[in-house]
Amino acid sequence: MNKWTASACAIVATLALAACGGSKDQAESAAAPASGTAAKKATVARPAANADDNTWGLYLADQGKVHADDIGMKPFIYVIPVADSQMGDDRRKNETESIVNGAGSVLIPGALLIIGGPDANVTRSFVEGLGQKVKPDSLKGVTVLVVSDAAHKDGLSKVLAPTGARARVVSM
Repeated sequence: MNKWTASACAIVATLALAACGGSKDQAESAAAPASGTAAKKATVARPAANADDNTWGLYLADQGKVHADDIGMKPFIYVIPVADSQMGDDRRKNETESIVNGAGSVLIPGALLIIGGPDANVTRSFVEGLGQKVKPDSLKGVTVLVVSDAAHKDGLSKVLAPTGARARVVSM
């Protein structure tokens, strides 16, 4: 079962990365970073809660273009499953381990980590747990874009502060 889960995650990540890949000309012609006054508009609508991981991955990739277009590196996208089952728990555990083990080796300064999923509360819980497991300053210089509920912004920013990450929390 873990091979299938890992394969599915790899496929989602590959599709999401492919969706994020723009040409150099597109990147250079961007008028202003997302934090500026001329922010880009989302082109992918928020999927239904029961949409598949590929659909959510494309949505999160689009949110990365909108809210983190000032980041030059390709994003690492994590779709957090809602399923309240052993499979969902295992997948969230695997995603946590992937981020914790990737900190410093794959997730280097300048990287973009996008975390989101169908349920803002599950995403919040995931990020809170992640903040406790990641070593202090191991995400220094990494931008973590949490696509969740803006009401969680202060709490999630506090949780991620010890990791050294630059937290950006945006609403779905």
